[in-house]
Amino acid sequence: MIEDSAITLEGELRWREAELASLKLLVSDSVAGTVRHETLLRALWTLLYAHYEGFCKFAWDLYCENLQQLGIKREACSAAIARFSLAKKFKGLRKDISDAVLWSLCVRDYSDWMKENAEFDFRLETKSNLWPDLFRSNCKEIDLPHAEVDRYELKLRVLVSRRNEIAHGKKMVIPSLSEYQPYEDAVKLVMHELAIAVMESLADKTYLK
Repeated sequence: MIEDSAITLEGELRWREAELASLKLLVSDSVAGTVRHETLLRALWTLLYAHYEGFCKFAWDLYCENLQQLGIKREACSAAIARFSLAKKFKGLRKDISDAVLWSLCVRDYSDWMKENAEFDFRLETKSNLWPDLFRSNCKEIDLPHAEVDRYELKLRVLVSRRNEIAHGKKMVIPSLSEYQPYEDAVKLVMHELAIAVMESLADKTYLK
Protein backbone atom coordinates (compact mmCIF):
# COMPACT_ATOMS: atom_id res chain seq x y z
CA MET A 1 0.00 0.00 0.00
CA ILE A 2 2.79 2.44 0.89
CA GLU A 3 4.67 1.68 -2.32
CA ASP A 4 1.50 2.16 -4.38
CA SER A 5 0.87 5.51 -2.69
CA ALA A 6 4.42 6.62 -3.42
CA ILE A 7 3.99 5.77 -7.10
CA THR A 8 0.65 7.58 -7.16
CA LEU A 9 2.04 10.74 -5.58
CA GLU A 10 5.07 10.70 -7.87
CA GLY A 11 2.76 10.41 -10.86
CA GLU A 12 0.65 13.30 -9.65
CA LEU A 13 3.69 15.52 -9.31
CA ARG A 14 5.08 14.47 -12.68
CA TRP A 15 2.05 15.26 -14.83
CA ARG A 16 1.45 18.57 -13.08
CA GLU A 17 5.05 19.66 -13.51
CA ALA A 18 4.96 18.54 -17.16
CA GLU A 19 1.97 20.79 -17.83
CA LEU A 20 3.71 23.76 -16.28
CA ALA A 21 6.86 23.09 -18.31
CA SER A 22 4.83 22.81 -21.51
CA LEU A 23 3.09 26.14 -20.95
CA LYS A 24 6.39 27.80 -20.05
CA LEU A 25 7.76 26.78 -23.44
CA LEU A 26 4.89 28.60 -25.10
CA VAL A 27 5.65 31.68 -23.01
CA SER A 28 9.33 31.50 -23.98
CA ASP A 29 8.43 31.25 -27.66
CA SER A 30 6.15 34.30 -27.55
CA VAL A 31 7.34 37.88 -28.05
CA ALA A 32 7.71 39.89 -24.84
CA GLY A 33 5.32 42.79 -24.54
CA THR A 34 2.68 41.30 -26.85
CA VAL A 35 -0.85 40.43 -25.80
CA ARG A 36 -0.04 36.76 -26.46
CA HIS A 37 2.95 36.88 -24.10
CA GLU A 38 1.01 38.59 -21.31
CA THR A 39 -1.96 36.24 -21.72
CA LEU A 40 0.22 33.15 -21.56
CA LEU A 41 1.93 34.42 -18.40
CA ARG A 42 -1.45 35.03 -16.76
CA ALA A 43 -2.55 31.53 -17.79
CA LEU A 44 0.68 30.09 -16.40
CA TRP A 45 0.12 31.81 -13.06
CA THR A 46 -3.42 30.48 -12.88
CA LEU A 47 -2.27 26.97 -13.79
CA LEU A 48 0.41 27.08 -11.11
CA TYR A 49 -2.19 27.87 -8.47
CA ALA A 50 -4.51 25.16 -9.80
CA HIS A 51 -1.81 22.51 -9.50
CA TYR A 52 -0.78 23.77 -6.06
CA GLU A 53 -4.32 23.50 -4.71
CA GLY A 54 -5.15 20.35 -6.65
CA PHE A 55 -2.09 18.41 -5.56
CA CYS A 56 -2.42 19.37 -1.90
CA LYS A 57 -6.07 18.29 -1.84
CA PHE A 58 -5.13 15.05 -3.59
CA ALA A 59 -2.30 14.29 -1.15
CA TRP A 60 -4.41 14.97 1.94
CA ASP A 61 -7.24 12.81 0.60
CA LEU A 62 -4.83 10.00 -0.29
CA TYR A 63 -3.36 10.07 3.21
CA CYS A 64 -6.79 9.81 4.85
CA GLU A 65 -7.81 7.02 2.48
CA ASN A 66 -4.68 5.08 3.41
CA LEU A 67 -5.33 5.53 7.12
CA GLN A 68 -8.91 4.34 6.74
CA GLN A 69 -7.81 1.27 4.80
CA LEU A 70 -5.48 0.31 7.67
CA GLY A 71 -8.51 -0.30 9.90
CA ILE A 72 -6.85 1.12 13.01
CA LYS A 73 -8.84 1.94 16.13
CA ARG A 74 -9.19 5.56 17.09
CA GLU A 75 -7.79 4.82 20.54
CA ALA A 76 -4.53 3.76 18.89
CA CYS A 77 -4.24 6.95 16.84
CA SER A 78 -2.56 10.23 17.69
CA ALA A 79 -4.89 12.80 19.20
CA ALA A 80 -5.11 14.84 15.99
CA ILE A 81 -5.93 11.85 13.78
CA ALA A 82 -8.52 10.48 16.22
CA ARG A 83 -10.11 13.91 16.55
CA PHE A 84 -10.29 14.47 12.80
CA SER A 85 -11.88 11.06 12.27
CA LEU A 86 -14.64 12.11 14.68
CA ALA A 87 -15.56 15.22 12.69
CA LYS A 88 -18.88 13.81 11.48
CA LYS A 89 -19.91 12.75 14.98
CA PHE A 90 -18.92 16.14 16.38
CA LYS A 91 -21.00 17.85 13.73
CA GLY A 92 -23.99 15.76 14.76
CA LEU A 93 -23.46 16.71 18.40
CA ARG A 94 -23.62 20.42 17.59
CA LYS A 95 -27.27 19.97 16.60
CA ASP A 96 -28.15 18.97 20.15
CA ILE A 97 -25.92 19.83 23.09
CA SER A 98 -28.48 19.22 25.79
CA ASP A 99 -27.37 17.93 29.19
CA ALA A 100 -28.72 14.48 28.34
CA VAL A 101 -26.67 14.28 25.16
CA LEU A 102 -23.53 15.50 26.89
CA TRP A 103 -24.06 12.99 29.71
CA SER A 104 -24.39 10.15 27.21
CA LEU A 105 -21.22 11.31 25.50
CA CYS A 106 -19.29 11.34 28.76
CA VAL A 107 -20.42 7.97 30.12
CA ARG A 108 -20.80 5.87 26.99
CA ASP A 109 -20.42 7.37 23.53
CA TYR A 110 -16.82 8.56 23.76
CA SER A 111 -15.57 5.15 24.91
CA ASP A 112 -17.48 3.40 22.14
CA TRP A 113 -16.26 5.82 19.49
CA MET A 114 -12.64 5.37 20.46
CA LYS A 115 -12.97 1.59 20.06
CA GLU A 116 -14.20 2.00 16.48
CA ASN A 117 -12.00 2.09 13.39
CA ALA A 118 -10.82 5.55 12.37
CA GLU A 119 -12.93 6.65 9.42
CA PHE A 120 -12.78 9.95 7.58
CA ASP A 121 -16.22 10.98 6.37
CA PHE A 122 -15.09 14.58 6.03
CA ARG A 123 -12.08 15.63 4.00
CA LEU A 124 -9.83 18.65 4.33
CA GLU A 125 -11.06 21.61 2.33
CA THR A 126 -9.18 24.21 0.31
CA LYS A 127 -12.14 26.60 -0.05
CA SER A 128 -10.79 27.47 -3.53
CA ASN A 129 -8.31 29.75 -1.76
CA LEU A 130 -5.48 27.75 -0.27
CA TRP A 131 -3.84 30.47 1.80
CA PRO A 132 -0.81 29.49 3.91
CA ASP A 133 -2.85 29.65 7.14
CA LEU A 134 -5.37 27.16 5.77
CA PHE A 135 -2.56 24.91 4.54
CA ARG A 136 -1.02 24.90 8.01
CA SER A 137 -4.37 24.29 9.66
CA ASN A 138 -5.09 21.33 7.40
CA CYS A 139 -1.69 19.78 8.04
CA LYS A 140 -2.14 20.16 11.80
CA GLU A 141 -5.53 18.45 11.56
CA ILE A 142 -3.82 15.26 10.40
CA ASP A 143 -0.41 15.61 12.05
CA LEU A 144 1.72 16.46 8.99
CA PRO A 145 4.70 18.88 9.01
CA HIS A 146 4.65 22.09 6.97
CA ALA A 147 8.07 23.75 7.23
CA GLU A 148 8.22 24.79 3.55
CA VAL A 149 4.90 26.60 3.83
CA ASP A 150 6.28 28.60 6.74
CA ARG A 151 9.42 29.32 4.73
CA TYR A 152 7.57 30.45 1.60
CA GLU A 153 4.51 32.01 3.18
CA LEU A 154 4.90 35.37 1.44
CA LYS A 155 5.24 33.81 -2.00
CA LEU A 156 2.19 31.62 -1.42
CA ARG A 157 0.18 34.64 -0.33
CA VAL A 158 1.16 36.49 -3.48
CA LEU A 159 0.34 33.41 -5.57
CA VAL A 160 -3.20 33.17 -4.19
CA SER A 161 -3.78 36.92 -4.27
CA ARG A 162 -2.68 37.38 -7.88
CA ARG A 163 -4.58 34.30 -8.99
CA ASN A 164 -7.73 35.75 -7.44
CA GLU A 165 -7.24 39.02 -9.27
CA ILE A 166 -6.89 37.14 -12.56
CA ALA A 167 -9.91 34.94 -11.77
CA HIS A 168 -11.99 38.04 -11.00
CA GLY A 169 -11.18 39.58 -14.36
CA LYS A 170 -8.69 42.17 -13.19
CA LYS A 171 -5.74 43.21 -15.33
CA MET A 172 -3.08 41.57 -13.24
CA VAL A 173 0.09 41.61 -15.34
CA ILE A 174 2.85 39.09 -14.67
CA PRO A 175 5.94 41.03 -15.88
CA SER A 176 8.08 38.16 -17.13
CA LEU A 177 8.96 34.50 -16.86
CA SER A 178 11.83 35.39 -14.53
CA GLU A 179 9.33 37.11 -12.22
CA TYR A 180 7.11 34.00 -12.26
CA GLN A 181 9.80 31.33 -11.75
CA PRO A 182 10.54 31.84 -8.01
CA TYR A 183 6.86 31.24 -7.26
CA GLU A 184 6.86 27.98 -9.17
CA ASP A 185 10.03 26.93 -7.35
CA ALA A 186 8.37 27.65 -3.99
CA VAL A 187 5.21 25.76 -4.92
CA LYS A 188 7.17 22.73 -6.07
CA LEU A 189 9.07 22.61 -2.78
CA VAL A 190 5.81 22.83 -0.83
CA MET A 191 4.21 20.05 -2.88
CA HIS A 192 7.25 17.80 -2.66
CA GLU A 193 7.45 18.30 1.11
CA LEU A 194 3.79 17.34 1.45
CA ALA A 195 4.31 14.21 -0.64
CA ILE A 196 7.31 13.21 1.48
CA ALA A 197 5.41 13.96 4.70
CA VAL A 198 2.57 11.66 3.66
CA MET A 199 4.92 8.84 2.74
CA GLU A 200 7.07 9.18 5.86
CA SER A 201 4.03 9.23 8.11
CA LEU A 202 2.69 6.04 6.52
CA ALA A 203 6.11 4.35 6.68
CA ASP A 204 7.00 5.49 10.21
CA LYS A 205 3.43 5.17 11.55
CA THR A 206 3.48 8.61 13.07
CA TYR A 207 -0.34 8.53 12.96
CA LEU A 208 -0.21 6.28 16.01
CA LYS A 209 0.16 7.40 19.62
